[in-house]
Amino acid sequence: MLNKEESVVSKVDKHHHISKEQLSTHPPFPKSLKIEISARCNFKCSFCATKSSKRPLGDIDRDFLYRILKESKEAGVEEVGMFLLGESFLVKELAEYIKYAKEEVGFEYVFITTNGSMCTPDRMIPIIDAGLDSLKFSINAGTREKYKEIHGVDCFDRVIEHVKWLHQYQKEHGTKMKTSISSIWIEEDKEELEAFRKEMLQYVGEFYYLPLYNQGGHCGGGDKKLIGNPGRLDHLVPIIPCWVLFTGLKITWDGKLTACCFDHESKFEVADLNEVSLEEAWNCEKYVELRRNHLENDFSNSLCSKCLGR
Repeated sequence: MLNKEESVVSKVDKHHHISKEQLSTHPPFPKSLKIEISARCNFKCSFCATKSSKRPLGDIDRDFLYRILKESKEAGVEEVGMFLLGESFLVKELAEYIKYAKEEVGFEYVFITTNGSMCTPDRMIPIIDAGLDSLKFSINAGTREKYKEIHGVDCFDRVIEHVKWLHQYQKEHGTKMKTSISSIWIEEDKEELEAFRKEMLQYVGEFYYLPLYNQGGHCGGGDKKLIGNPGRLDHLVPIIPCWVLFTGLKITWDGKLTACCFDHESKFEVADLNEVSLEEAWNCEKYVELRRNHLENDFSNSLCSKCLGR
């Protein structure tokens, strides 16, 4: 059963954990869905392969989104994240989409991850009013100076200003939307990262670190031991089998079910949801084969070999 009061960190860890029931080539239909409102992003983060993405970039079609939201709710999905690899605040209809998911379809829990650069009061108030349950700011670079080098001199201060404004607004209006921050852990910047975490916990409910993923083999930086997708830094999970294949649905802006969080080349698209139902796609032949690779620890012909360093 969905627990709306559960902490964000607890939800993240639970999503990364594969239960015995899910550990199958044909796992039960998941309770969680991430759907990409936009593949576009206004940032070019050094640790992210979006800047060199080879897949088509665009925004989701409203009719397709509304159909999938209804279809997934009828199939048993309980919570929806309206993001994947892009920045959802680039879509002007975002508040409208959240309201539809909450009021028309009946989802109890809708969440978003954002880089925070566009979270101005005129954008945030409609989103809060629409009923968004959780907003996570992804604030990364290690140090303020690195952040400014990558995103511009004023960008860091603008993002922090948005976080602080949201904290004050919620305090004054008594809103219950959960807020959190995640940052990529960079060992050489640990002192400044920890100082930043302690500072920002004044303004958000939770703060957690993520490893410097290789993003499906597209990024070469970071600790080479952290291959695959091991989840949250303080609660790492085994990379084989990869939890992504078993615990949640991930849909691209153009209607494809993808088997990977970091599908920057459209190689992991397992089904076209413009042609088949979500339930059919969940256990389609291509998805089943990828799960079998992981369960049998056989990556000789698997798309996952690059990510896993095989």
